[in-house]
Amino acid sequence: MGMLSVDLLVTLQILPGFFSNCLFLALYDSVVLLKRVVSLLSCSGSAVGEEWQRMLTSAGLKSIWNSFLLDAYKQVKLGGEAPNSKVVKVPTISSRKLSFSSNRSSDECRLLDFESSDRPLVVNFGSAT
Repeated sequence: MGMLSVDLLVTLQILPGFFSNCLFLALYDSVVLLKRVVSLLSCSGSAVGEEWQRMLTSAGLKSIWNSFLLDAYKQVKLGGEAPNSKVVKVPTISSRKLSFSSNRSSDECRLLDFESSDRPLVVNFGSAT
């Protein structure tokens, strides 16, 4: 199967979700616009000075489309083979000194090197932000 046919199949799979997101954004914009009009007609004046940011814009649609494409072309699939990415060993702290291995090849390892049949492999991607 050629690359063009794969791209066509991916596009056809993405379209229903993309259009449902577009419909949601259009409905949201309609509700906000209707609320502003009712507010202006009732002379409450609460919406007079407010700037209305539309949700359904070309930049928003492009962002949604790109997120669907990223999801469609991701390498990891549910039930598929796990990726065996390279991981970095963090230096250990022993007796208040950082100890680094002098052999560079021993610092290189892969994620699935840590798996074991008797326990699940749990990977925690922490963040300091």
